[in-house]
Amino acid sequence: MCLILFAIAPDNHHHLVIAANRDEQHGRPTLSADYWPDDNDVLAGRDLQAGGTWLGVTKTARFAAVTNFAEVAPDPLPPRSRGELTREFLMGNEDCLSYLNRVDASHDQYRGFNLLISEGKQVYYYCNRVREIQQLPAGYYGLSNQVLDCDWPKVIKGRQQLQQLNSSEFDRTALFELLACRGDGSDHSARFILGDQYGTCAATVVKITADGTYFEERNFAPDGAEISRSIYQLD
Repeated sequence: MCLILFAIAPDNHHHLVIAANRDEQHGRPTLSADYWPDDNDVLAGRDLQAGGTWLGVTKTARFAAVTNFAEVAPDPLPPRSRGELTREFLMGNEDCLSYLNRVDASHDQYRGFNLLISEGKQVYYYCNRVREIQQLPAGYYGLSNQVLDCDWPKVIKGRQQLQQLNSSEFDRTALFELLACRGDGSDHSARFILGDQYGTCAATVVKITADGTYFEERNFAPDGAEISRSIYQLD
């Protein structure tokens, strides 16, 4: 996952709005978003290589997403997969603060990561390269492969454009268009990455409201063509 644009309590109806792109090797084996057979409360895609996920929700409005932190890979590589961070939160019932304290205690067992988790209303952020647990106030945010709200163009402009969508009540088509920006050729401007081997494999929109959770995932071929779409409404 390389870009997460999100809004916390932007109005009286929405608790959390997320628009996210997952960038990965196209050949990495994954399953598209669906309810998990080993825990049918969890709705998420699944990485078949390590068993975790990049982003998911539950029927009780838990949410988790992870991005890699851009850095030179440590040597030796830490033993644990970052995808388990989201998996364990979604499959568990621990509160956010307790969970992140436990994650922090084992922060050096993972490569660099950013983690977002929520139990439906309150949203927490943790980066194992900063090691500060933050409960985020209401507002608009952007997260990529650096710290939260870094100065990359796709983060700055994406966050600004997400805020402008409030007047349209976060129309799902507009949210996906927000994620489709190919950039202007400058560093870190493209939100949607094209590449034969590596690029944007999936885009996801999640809207958690007082009425339930809307979840839509679109999957893409290396040339950017949409190849599948999954839509779920969790009441």
